Amino acid sequence: MKVRTKGVSGTENKRDCIVTVTDGSGIEIEGKDKDMFGEHIESLIGKRLEELGVKAAVNVKENGSLDYVILARLEAALRKACENDVPDEMIERKEMHGNLRRSRMYVPGNNPRMMSSAGVYGCDCLILDLEDSVAVEHKEDARYLIKNALKYVDFGKSELWIRVNRDSMKEDISVVKYGSPHGICLPKVEGTDDVMTLESILEKEGLDAKIMLITETARGVENIAETADSSDKIVAIAFGAEDFTRDMGGKRTWDSLFYARNKIAVSAKANGLQALDTIYPNVNDMEGLREETKKIVEMGFDGKGIIHPNQIEIIHECFMPTEEETEEARKIIDAVEKARARGLGTASLNGRMIDLPVEKKARRILERNKA
Repeated sequence: MKVRTKGVSGTENKRDCIVTVTDGSGIEIEGKDKDMFGEHIESLIGKRLEELGVKAAVNVKENGSLDYVILARLEAALRKACENDVPDEMIERKEMHGNLRRSRMYVPGNNPRMMSSAGVYGCDCLILDLEDSVAVEHKEDARYLIKNALKYVDFGKSELWIRVNRDSMKEDISVVKYGSPHGICLPKVEGTDDVMTLESILEKEGLDAKIMLITETARGVENIAETADSSDKIVAIAFGAEDFTRDMGGKRTWDSLFYARNKIAVSAKANGLQALDTIYPNVNDMEGLREETKKIVEMGFDGKGIIHPNQIEIIHECFMPTEEETEEARKIIDAVEKARARGLGTASLNGRMIDLPVEKKARRILERNKA
């Protein structure tokens, strides 16, 4: 890699930094913590430049950023300065046990402060976002920030997803793949061609990842039954009500969204997938959140999107089975296992035959109760 022009990455926000790369040599550190951390930052940058075989002049205006942020800003600046991709090695990531996706929180992909703390809240899924929450001029920076966050940040037990951009999926995945996310969220999906395009990119980039469809247009809702059956990598269908409402030219109410929700839920379950509801946009209305979540649980949804950590507890509570439901599920599974131990093909409880859908529902209830 050779420096061809000036490259700049980062912001002046707290927990961030601005890295500038130009032709030349030497590392210059600026900031109030220069005396305390300057030597460490210089060593961090020098080591990465050596790994990449790049000779460059690097200036860092530091504002309390962690190491992974500094590396991310350096790599993004090098990408711009060298006009070439920055190579890396893919990490290994363990598969998540279980498939609970009751809550999924969207984290802006170019915000180090929010990303660094996202794993402490106990959310089932974290969606590191490259799409709507990132301005066009910052998407390059966000790719490298997400990639390095995936490599170095402890996100706890959360399943890690990346929401890519439909018009730049290849560019997004070619960078974030090094962090080995569990899955890729495909926004504004409208048909099987979108899924085939994503699958092709994943194969070419060597990333084995699950797919979550995000349905948020009229065409997407109309085609979702066919789209849901287009890939074995699809594990869930999420609903995006804000964009759907705009596309429809209507207002966001329970009645106006009922058809879309119902079709998404039915299409998901018909294909053995999870149905994940949209966000609740009013972060101060906890009772409204609770009421809406209870309704979507009754419809058969498996999870709901959130935009603030304060919403997690209520959503998890709503997806928790009642004591009566849990006890009934235990009795059903007990009856099934006793019947199988006796070599019987069917089981019954209180004179009612237990078929496969009843058994599956009971096992889902017990899985949620255990969580």
